[in-house]
Parts: sequence; structure tokens; C-alpha cells
Amino acid sequence: MDVSRRRLRRVGVDIRVGVDINEPEVLDPPNMNLESLTSQLRAVTEADDEQNWPGEGVGVLSEAGCFKHIVPRQFGGEGAEPAAQLAAYEAIASESVTLALILTQHDAAAEVLGAAAAESVAAEILRKCVSGEELLTVGISQVTTSRRHGRAAMRARRDGEGFVLDGVMPWVTSARRADHIVTAAVLDDGQQILACVPTDAQGVSILEPMRLLALQSSWTSEVRCEAVQAPRSWVLRGPMESVLARRAPVKGLTVSSVGIGMASALLREVSELAGQLAGADTLLRETMEPRYQAARRKLLDAANSLHDPASESPAVAIRAEVNAIVNRLAATLMTLAKGTGFLSTRPTQRLLRESAFFLVWSAAPPVQLETLHRIWDAPANSNGL
Repeated sequence: MDVSRRRLRRVGVDIRVGVDINEPEVLDPPNMNLESLTSQLRAVTEADDEQNWPGEGVGVLSEAGCFKHIVPRQFGGEGAEPAAQLAAYEAIASESVTLALILTQHDAAAEVLGAAAAESVAAEILRKCVSGEELLTVGISQVTTSRRHGRAAMRARRDGEGFVLDGVMPWVTSARRADHIVTAAVLDDGQQILACVPTDAQGVSILEPMRLLALQSSWTSEVRCEAVQAPRSWVLRGPMESVLARRAPVKGLTVSSVGIGMASALLREVSELAGQLAGADTLLRETMEPRYQAARRKLLDAANSLHDPASESPAVAIRAEVNAIVNRLAATLMTLAKGTGFLSTRPTQRLLRESAFFLVWSAAPPVQLETLHRIWDAPANSNGL
């Protein structure tokens, strides 16, 4: 392969790595300079702790237009293309996975609102997002990866033209800072609805942020609804069999783009320590960097082909490979950092803990199994480990 050596400043990687000269172009989202954004984030996140809401970082994202880049143009947003959207997640995650998580959850809600019925509250809320008045999030894991045995975790029953919501959203990022939560609920007949619920609505209770292994400052909480009256205007989709069946194709690559951003941060740290162990620099140059670049290229290729109806995105395979790279790089960094990396005051252990997040974030069974195969280099089609 013909490769050149250059600095990947765009995604925050400050090491020299081998890059295919035919690498797909990574475009900045409209009116957004990702190199400038990452520089600003680096300045404000270095002093962040792991408990408090990352207000300065969120402010930087807001000023850069991140919270409106996915909003359709008819509502005053930028209507960013999927590839540019994923590039933003990658760049932000190279400096702060917490901020990338907050933005992806906001964007997931905005994407649903952008496709909602005209008679819903969607237009008003999206315009407030553009003006910086609204922060959104989602609480849908109860119908995706966090389903509970027995009765549905979040239930809805008809009440005239509207619905009454009862139950639990197990995982809601930014819950205590968001203005609206897009959530999913199941009716007695098995049909589902998507609704946009104000966080200050009567009957909504937001619990204390969970004590997480990492990303504590994302303020992820359990949210409970007790007889919450949801008028028809709150309903964005449904009732129908599966309200998430029409999600944008970009969703399958969102976690991978955040993961490849974190991989770049890990690779940056590894490169600073590799020279301290004989042979590690060769391993970095001949194995780690090429594997990272190969995974990133597959992600970029998939992102650039999302508009091609004939293209089939290998989202699960890409996600599993990114998971494996992130966690191998984390273990490599700890190995090179030795005892100092084990100190709670050092960034190494934080990165190690954050890497584990990708093993559980939106990890459906196919992603889990493929990840295990990649970590252990097992045959992809084997029936067991």
C-alpha cells in the first residue's frame, strides 16, 4: 500500500501515522471548523472533573453550532450530511467522550423530531434548539438494549386523543440538564409510541445521576413517569408496531464514530510512552497504527455511502472492530504507563475506564458476540468461544 506520513490534527491525533493517500475526504459539518473546535475543547476539558456537569465544554459545543447542525434547514438548522455529522462526533470524542455522548443523545432526539408529524411540538422545539434555548436527550433503551423481563418498562394507555405514561427510562444522559426527553412507550396491544416529554412535566421524576465506572459527568440518570399526561401533540410517531424501525441509517455508525475518536486519543497517549519500552515503538508503527487506520477507513467509507441505496453498511462489523481496538489500546496504554497509570490522579486510568463504555453502549447481542470474536481473534462464524 502506498502510504504517506502526516499529522491527523483534524481528529486530534498528534502522532505521525501511516495514512492511505486515497483515504476518503472528511468534511467539516456546515459552518464548523473541527480543528478549531477540538483545540477549544482541549483547553476547557483538561481541568474538568468527573462529577460535575461539563458546562464549559457544552458551551463550546453550543457556540460552535453543534447542537443545531443536525436540525433540518426548514427549522433554522444546518441539516448536516451523515458523514459530516459522524466526523463531528469523532473529533469531539478525541477530546471528551462525555461531550460526544451528550451530543449524540441530543442529536438522536433532534433526528426524531425532524421527522415528526407537523401537528406535533417538533417544530417549536427544534427552533429553540437552534437558538440555544433547548437541550434534548433520549430515553429509549427500554425498547432497544435494556428491555426488562415481563411487563414493558415504559407503558402507555390511551386517554382521549392523548396518552398516559407510566414506567421507567433506565438510562437517560443529561437528564437533569435536558429540557425534553424523547421516549418510547408500549401500549397494552403491543404497539409503541415515541413521545417528546418535557422534563418538568407533572409526574416526571429524575433520579440522582448514577454512579458509573466512567463518564459520571454525563449526568446519566433513571427517569420515572407516574401518570404523565401526554397530549397528542407530544406524540412524534405511532402508535405502530416498532417506532424505531425508521431510524436514520447514520445511527448504526454513531457509536463507532465516537469510539474511533477515543481510539485516536488513546493512540496519542500510547505514542508518547512507546519509546520507553524496547520494541513497543515498532509494535505501534507496524500493528497498532495500521489497524486503527484500517478501521477508520472502513467507517469513513460506510459513512460516505449512506446515501447509496445499493450500499449495505457493515455497521456491526465496524462497531465490533472499533470496540476491540479501543480496548486493546487501553490495555496497551496501561501496560506502558506502568504504576503511574494506575494512580487515580493520572489520565491513563480514566481512559481505561472510558474504554469499557463501548462494550455496553447500545450493545445489542450481535454487537456483543462480534466484539468478543474480534477481541479474541476467533473465527467470525464460529458458534462458540
